[in-house]
Amino acid sequence: MNIAVVQNNPVFGEKYKNISDLLKTMDSVKAELYILPEMAYTGYQVVSKEEAAAIADKIDSDNIMRFVEWSKTHDSAVIFGFPEAAEDGKIYNSSLFVTPEGDRHIYRKSHLFYKEKIFYVPGNTGFFVNEWRGVKIGQAICFDWYFSESFRTLALLGADLIAHCTNIVMPYFQRAAFARAIENKVYIATSNRIGTEERDGEKLTYTGESVIVDPLGNYLVDAPSDTTGVFTAKIDTKLSRNKKLNDFNDVIGDRRTIFYK
Repeated sequence: MNIAVVQNNPVFGEKYKNISDLLKTMDSVKAELYILPEMAYTGYQVVSKEEAAAIADKIDSDNIMRFVEWSKTHDSAVIFGFPEAAEDGKIYNSSLFVTPEGDRHIYRKSHLFYKEKIFYVPGNTGFFVNEWRGVKIGQAICFDWYFSESFRTLALLGADLIAHCTNIVMPYFQRAAFARAIENKVYIATSNRIGTEERDGEKLTYTGESVIVDPLGNYLVDAPSDTTGVFTAKIDTKLSRNKKLNDFNDVIGDRRTIFYK
């Protein structure tokens, strides 16, 4: 499967324009699956619960449907982050996996970062895997990576690929992705935004450098820190489903869970 990570630089709150820019960027490079950043079309740096609620979308909103229709028209799947106004009245930091067949899979961020704890509710979906066109795909959002249990759980569920939507401001993950990939023998596709937001007296700078890392730790994509665009790589499930290191070791089978307490 040919997959893509997309880097963008959204203008806070300008949802229609940001979506238009994303779809135009995606039009420029053909892939079967596009992975977009966290809060891909809203901007990230909210300053109040009220503002978070104001920019949030329901899963059937006009903004979401633009991605749904694009997916159907282009026969490609899309995974993107957005602030979700859920049916239970709560606001989540979520990612949505939409397919050309019309399926929609919502994941809500398990590990909230920094002031997200003020503005959003911790996710309640847990981790899960969906198979699409022969590839088993798990979803994660940004700070989830910091907890090795997140990606290990997805690997144990059979994920070939972890679609990781991010707005990374810390300098660590792009290199840490190597460890997460080899310890689980999975593909990791991390889509990160670029640019800076400065609101309410605080400045956040996003690190870009979206990556696609294969189960052997090879960087198939290592994007620039300051460039928008679409960056693609081909993945092979034979590599992600072979958990052996050699004739004697298996990264899943050798786990001694009796001692992991």
